Amino acid sequence: MKHLILIFVFITTFMLGCGDEEETTDITSGTVSGVVTFVGTPPSPDIRVEVSIFSKLDEKGRPSGPPDFYSDYFTKITDKVPYKISGVSFGTYKLAAAGYKKPDAQPGTAQTILGMYGYKPPNDMQPDPFTVSKENPEVTGIDILVDYSAIR
Repeated sequence: MKHLILIFVFITTFMLGCGDEEETTDITSGTVSGVVTFVGTPPSPDIRVEVSIFSKLDEKGRPSGPPDFYSDYFTKITDKVPYKISGVSFGTYKLAAAGYKKPDAQPGTAQTILGMYGYKPPNDMQPDPFTVSKENPEVTGIDILVDYSAIR
């Protein structure tokens, strides 16, 4: 009888311990995605275009330092091209910009900005900030219009 009670206690304990457990992964980063729409003719088929995001701007509203995160270079630089930047730390980003470099540019050379999220001239001349957070880790719709006529 004593063995029967021990077996019953063991089985009951085992059954209670096998309930649905919630996975408690602590998310610490997210993604930023959107579509870059290219207008006009690229100045050269060998330019490199990417989207960069910045958390800090200087007093004139320009990026102050290298980007916090950036996309891969685009393999297509015409029409509409989706992008996604993964591993973006939580925080508020003040600028998402599409920029380009010539392939022969020296390392560390600043990019020429072709378009920014939220910048819609002539009425809206300021970029829009966005926040990546635990509550909103997948930020979508960060769309950018690139007008190749901006390259001089």
